[in-house]
Amino acid sequence: MMTEWHIFSQPIVLKVSGKDARRYLHNRLSNDIRALELGQSVRAAALTAQGRVEGLFTVFCAGSDLFFLACDGGDPAGVRAALSRFIVADRVSVEDVSESSVFVHAVGTTDSIRSAVAVSEPARLLGADNSRLAEHGTDLLIVGIERGPAAKLLREKLPEPMLPARYELLRIKHGTPVYPDEVNEGIILTESGLYDAVSFSKGCYVGQEVLERSDAIGKLPRALERIQLSGLAAPPAGMEVCAASGERIGQVVSAAPDPEGPSTFVFALLRSGKYCIGDAVTCAGASGAILGRAKGTGR
Repeated sequence: MMTEWHIFSQPIVLKVSGKDARRYLHNRLSNDIRALELGQSVRAAALTAQGRVEGLFTVFCAGSDLFFLACDGGDPAGVRAALSRFIVADRVSVEDVSESSVFVHAVGTTDSIRSAVAVSEPARLLGADNSRLAEHGTDLLIVGIERGPAAKLLREKLPEPMLPARYELLRIKHGTPVYPDEVNEGIILTESGLYDAVSFSKGCYVGQEVLERSDAIGKLPRALERIQLSGLAAPPAGMEVCAASGERIGQVVSAAPDPEGPSTFVFALLRSGKYCIGDAVTCAGASGAILGRAKGTGR
């Protein structure tokens, strides 16, 4: 089977279990956990009361009271503490199992990727649809096996993983923001356009009020947008983005050069009401244009 795939170098994988695990995660995270059935998954975030992101997870349901949460990266202690912050008398255990887990993303349907990779007990293979780089993609989590043997197994079943630089280019080009690169405590979750990580019908959770209010009025202070610039000089984070008139409308969050362009794809936080999709912009001496958000993001 020929497919492109990426292995996350330092993912955070948390095992959440206990009689109150489902109820606690449902009240803590931004998406509907209560409705998850065995084998199902969802993307969800742990938020501050201000709607800012403390962790963005692929949540795998492995049992009625057993869940695995995979985060691309970040500070393990900080992410675990954020997820556990509101545990008081709840019968919930949050365990960091990152060292005995491997988290990867592969281009292709979940069924096709899972059929290409098999593991033996007591290891567990979990898959989730996630179109990070292309129309069809899979987040694949293997738990209960050391990273070295698991990575070796994947290399035996799949071609060599893509280089990190190619992964960064493809995800930014496709319009997939991740934690903690673009989505973090500096941004309200819905400013990122990741509405598939939010349920607007599940009831109360931490940060709900901010997200519900901004959705009701239909306006956020900023929005994370893609920009395509000419040339291969990737502007650093914080570099100003200006409209054709010279007005400062936002700043760069991340960027990746595309040698085939040659051009550079950029994620930038832009001020609402100051631009339209397709507008010309300048940044770090390069000209470019604002692209629409990727399919599946926005609202």
